[in-house]
Amino acid sequence: MRYGANVIFDCPFLLTHLAQSKLVSIFIQTLLYGAYTVVFALTIWILVWRRPAGRSINKLMLWISIVMFILATMHICVNYTRIFMAFITYRNAEGGPAAFFNILSNFTQIFGSAIYVTQTLVGDSVVLVRCYIVWGRQWYIVAFPILLLLGSTASGIGILYSFAHIGDTQIFALELQDWIVSFFSLTLSTNFICTALVAYRIWYVNRSIMKFTHRSWNSVMLLVIESGAIYSATLLSLLILYKAESWFQYVLLDAVSCCIFCMIF
Repeated sequence: MRYGANVIFDCPFLLTHLAQSKLVSIFIQTLLYGAYTVVFALTIWILVWRRPAGRSINKLMLWISIVMFILATMHICVNYTRIFMAFITYRNAEGGPAAFFNILSNFTQIFGSAIYVTQTLVGDSVVLVRCYIVWGRQWYIVAFPILLLLGSTASGIGILYSFAHIGDTQIFALELQDWIVSFFSLTLSTNFICTALVAYRIWYVNRSIMKFTHRSWNSVMLLVIESGAIYSATLLSLLILYKAESWFQYVLLDAVSCCIFCMIF
């Protein structure tokens, strides 16, 4: 049984490590998905039942939380499907499980990538909206991040289009590098700029109110910086791993899909 016209890797060492990275990836993703489920339940509890008296439910954040959890659930289901297909259905095919994982035009690969792209765009949109609200709904503040978000959207579509038409080839192929590097770079820039703007705004307002009250928003500012810093560091690591052509990027990629986004909320 063959997967397609060709199998890109002739080196058993690389094939083995690709298959191993997928097994490690699904294990870590399962653990993080369990943690994410707990965080999601707490988020819903806080938004619905622990809100201040007299305040209505923040429906926007509630629905975004639900959508992100559904996307994370779909993503892990797709990954389990790919694991079963690779190690059971196509285990005796030419190239083994690793060759199956390398078929970028396979529907499960494209669908899983589409889910991740959607998660990223939704998460970046939340960061952008947070920045917009903190700055008093001034559009000019978020004008540039909006352009970056549009660029991320275009890059994400370019990645999915390339997957659908590239056939059996390397994830590090030149045809894909520009799209993937652009996607990671743009979403990293969006997150970094919006987080910096929010942190600066909180610091500025905090400095002003400290003249009249002893209340401090430093803990809020640190929380915003921490959540943004962790996500930014993860994206930077993904970019470095991809440029280094390391298959460990899959492990980190799946970790992002289950855990990091919930910190935004």
